[in-house]
Amino acid sequence: MSSYFYFCCYFITQLLIFMLALAIDLAFGDPPERLEQFYPIVWISRLMYFFDRITKRGNANKERVLGVIYAVLIAAIFTIPCLALLMLMFMAPYPYEVLYLILAVPVFKMTFTVKGLERYAQGVIAAADIEAKREAVSKIVSRDVSSLDIEHLNSAAIESVAENLTDSVIAPFFYFALFGVPAAMLYRVINTLDAVVGYKTDRYRHFGWFAARADDVLNYIPERIAAALILLAGGRPRCDAVEKGGRVHRTIVAMCSVLRVKVEKLGHYSVTGRDSSSDYEAPRTEHIAESIRVVKRSALIFALCYAMITISGYMCFCSVRNMLLFQFHIL
Repeated sequence: MSSYFYFCCYFITQLLIFMLALAIDLAFGDPPERLEQFYPIVWISRLMYFFDRITKRGNANKERVLGVIYAVLIAAIFTIPCLALLMLMFMAPYPYEVLYLILAVPVFKMTFTVKGLERYAQGVIAAADIEAKREAVSKIVSRDVSSLDIEHLNSAAIESVAENLTDSVIAPFFYFALFGVPAAMLYRVINTLDAVVGYKTDRYRHFGWFAARADDVLNYIPERIAAALILLAGGRPRCDAVEKGGRVHRTIVAMCSVLRVKVEKLGHYSVTGRDSSSDYEAPRTEHIAESIRVVKRSALIFALCYAMITISGYMCFCSVRNMLLFQFHIL
């Protein structure tokens, strides 16, 4: 088959994979908890925790080197099979591209979740009392929630939903759109490793530096795209929220601007309106629900843009090719 045929098959198949995986996620979400042990994120975490346990501390340079080696090794373990899967489509037009489509959809679905964010946020919304809300919030944030009041618990939930729009949705979408399933899986590996060891504690300051830095690099563009999508999904032409204190994720600032709420991570940062006369208010349960709706709309807007770009690019490519064939009589 000609390279033209493979080119067309690849981009159309990629679009089908994206849309089917997104439809499955929105319709069914993640698998039941009893099956989550088979999810890549679980095994990525287990492998890194294993390497963490066997690594002796005390030599900063050695910890850094081992942190890089282990991260690259785990990335290879999960990414190389995805590359092999991608090669199926280039072996023959049929049935390998069909097999690739069937296998790639669930693999790509494992790299992102929209429904999962909704599930955990709904747990916070449904909490009957403050203790139940603290337990629900503790599942989606790493901060100590034992002394947080209702307002700060709602704030933590909104912050988590906004931040995870980048990590759990837009970044996997972005890298899939660029380089397919292997790139989405590679991102999922790095992001998971950052969640496991990417902390500035005495234990992980050196061992987890590579995972943390790699995650920052990979999230640089997706975070900005996600923030723009939040504003677009919320109908805001610009972001008028401001952060105070430490660095705040752009998606959190954008979400505050859309919801018109103040959020605060005690001892770290806060986000509010630009002046005291702004209409920003304390976060309520309704704001958590609205943040999920904004996330869903953001994901759908990205999907629509990806579909339009793919189809338009395909049509332009076909038009240019046909024009060249006609001009030079190459049949």
